[in-house]
Amino acid sequence: MAAMQQNLTKMVSAQLRIKANEFLNSRKHANNLADILQMFEAETDNYTPLLLTIEVIFTELLKRGDLIQEIVPLKPIDHSAEAEYTRWLRDCYETATTRALECIKRGRSCSRRQALITTCKLLQAEGKYPMESSPGYYFPSVRLKNIFSVLLDSETAMTAPIARFQEFTEYRDVQQYGLKVLSTLAYRKSPTPMYMQNYLELMDKLLVSEIPVEIKMKVKDREEDEKEEKLLCGTDDKAPFPYNPGVCRRYANRCWGFACQWPLCEEPRTHRRALLLLVERLMPLLTRPHLATDMLCDSLDAGGPISMLALQGVLELVRRHNIDYPDLYDRLYVMFEPEMFATRYKRRLMHLADIFLSSTHLPEGLVAAFAKRLSRLALVASPEDACGLLQLVANMILRHPGLKRMICYEDSPAIMSSDPYVMEETCASNSRALGSSLWEVAALQRHFCASVSAAAARVLAAPKDRAQPVSLAAGDDSALFDAELKKRFKTIELNFIRPQGMTLPSGERLLQYWELMA
Repeated sequence: MAAMQQNLTKMVSAQLRIKANEFLNSRKHANNLADILQMFEAETDNYTPLLLTIEVIFTELLKRGDLIQEIVPLKPIDHSAEAEYTRWLRDCYETATTRALECIKRGRSCSRRQALITTCKLLQAEGKYPMESSPGYYFPSVRLKNIFSVLLDSETAMTAPIARFQEFTEYRDVQQYGLKVLSTLAYRKSPTPMYMQNYLELMDKLLVSEIPVEIKMKVKDREEDEKEEKLLCGTDDKAPFPYNPGVCRRYANRCWGFACQWPLCEEPRTHRRALLLLVERLMPLLTRPHLATDMLCDSLDAGGPISMLALQGVLELVRRHNIDYPDLYDRLYVMFEPEMFATRYKRRLMHLADIFLSSTHLPEGLVAAFAKRLSRLALVASPEDACGLLQLVANMILRHPGLKRMICYEDSPAIMSSDPYVMEETCASNSRALGSSLWEVAALQRHFCASVSAAAARVLAAPKDRAQPVSLAAGDDSALFDAELKKRFKTIELNFIRPQGMTLPSGERLLQYWELMA
């Protein structure tokens, strides 16, 4: 069945290609364009061949200038055959863009992504070859607004099309005009949860390319940056695009200002999306970051992954904007629990905890409580997580040499008869960690995994070696995967016995329980 559908798709694509070539080569086949547009009403699932066809046709028409219609004020409308044909082509172009926008919300997922690409390619062609005479740079922001309206007003999640739109947000003109258009679509007092989710995801994609914060630079450096900027609608024969980082920051603040008035914290998914956008993209761009204090503090009290995400924003406010948060270290202390290993933000939590505990002016009892809790959690963690926790403990011992009295060496009893540490205590200062020892690290030195055993040995040797603390960046997990990708295998063994045919080898135990049938 799948092969039959694939053959039908190939036949339809071949017929559409023939019709498109006939239309572009001769005006005798002008009705082919009307037939192609009419096929959108007959198709119900796979719109990819039709979308590719109208993309080829109208891109070529825009390059030729067949859609240009000069309008002279106080001059009667031209009713000649050439003018009527141009107006008919423009009407067909508007119909084609409308059909492509409708396909973003229906059909297969591949067709929806192709519809978004087609509309963006037509926007690019119209920007490079405008339908009205434009001596300077031209960007069809109306087309971009129509695309955003479809992506936001959908009743379903537009995660896949918006993710595909990221390849166009790398262009500076799309970023600047996109933030401007998005700020005009936020005038809603009570949007639906799906609208808020699509809005936040779209705003996140527009901010993927970093917006420069400092605008003071030399003239030569500015000219070099303008030459290196990628433009979607830029051409060599037009004036350069006036990219302005200050304008982008102003529109980003406006977009977030409208979004803050929505109930973003009612649903966990929207709440997480808003926090990710705030802490990863928007914090350096906000003109008044202290206004996000209430949202971050409430999120820090929510618990779970939301608290882990809010911790990064609170750290930014404390370090750069002199915001005081009561019992911050107790909140951080409670986040380290066995349930943290089931979240995707555990590496982020370790990295942020390493930054919070990097100060050498912290009380020794507070740091000892963290070291003891992390060591206890390393007993039940996976080998990868245990290595991260032990490295964090090693960093604390290097920064606070007074903690070396908690280390259990070989000549001292590894396990205490009665451990005074209280794991259930939520206040770090009252956990009585200074009266305990890190016998958990000594036990992990005999772990079955070599990496965990080596990490535990580094913790015990930290006061002697006097090494420098190691950074616990959140992106270290990808190093293992990248190392595996770089490996090259000449042969991959799939079987112990070389197969001699399509049947199983003699003596296979599978034949005792199963029978192979042709």
